[in-house]
Amino acid sequence: MIKEGKFRPGDKLPAEYRLSEMFGVSRTPVREALSILEASGMIKSTQGGGSVVQPVSITNLMEETTLEMVDIDEVLQLLEVRMILESQIAALAAKRRSEEDLEQMEKALDEIRRAIETQEAIGHEQDILFHQTIVDASHNPVLKQTIVGISNLYYKAVKFSLTKNVGFYKKRKQVLEEHIAIKDAVARRDSEAASEAMLIHLGNARKKLEKYRDQQSKNTRTEAHSRD
Repeated sequence: MIKEGKFRPGDKLPAEYRLSEMFGVSRTPVREALSILEASGMIKSTQGGGSVVQPVSITNLMEETTLEMVDIDEVLQLLEVRMILESQIAALAAKRRSEEDLEQMEKALDEIRRAIETQEAIGHEQDILFHQTIVDASHNPVLKQTIVGISNLYYKAVKFSLTKNVGFYKKRKQVLEEHIAIKDAVARRDSEAASEAMLIHLGNARKKLEKYRDQQSKNTRTEAHSRD
């Protein structure tokens, strides 16, 4: 509707309950959709409640939003790369970390804690910051540059993944606990445990996205069958 101009830049979107009525769905998918639109910059929440359409290039923005909302397979491919790289990065971090590195990890964890207490926050920037502290603790500039090289897709993938947790405190708390497990293993200088904790963390993200992809595919088939 935004792309078609029914809602223009500066327009305030209808309330959640009204959108639920318009699309014939519960408020949960409406909140999820609004979170994704806000994360992509198409809308902005206001202090008084509600969302306002932002004055941006719809053509360019829709290309980015398409990646975040549809191209789950590409996100899953990136997760495979992350599992290979970051499990070993965590192992190196456990061997090479300094006390200053641990302090930076703790600061990043505090940022994640604050984010999960804010219901509408996605927390992707805080999540990326934590993983960056692990990369830094590996003290390998080549690995660090490798992560920078995929940073654009990395950013989109993390944002896509964590958007699914918005409004679900239990899931967000689980992600925090997974990060803590990684930090604790690094702090103990236990390379094997650090690698395993990273694999568990990223593996859980992969399972969640695979489940979401399969559900989306099922919904598409159901809609196609209904039209037939």
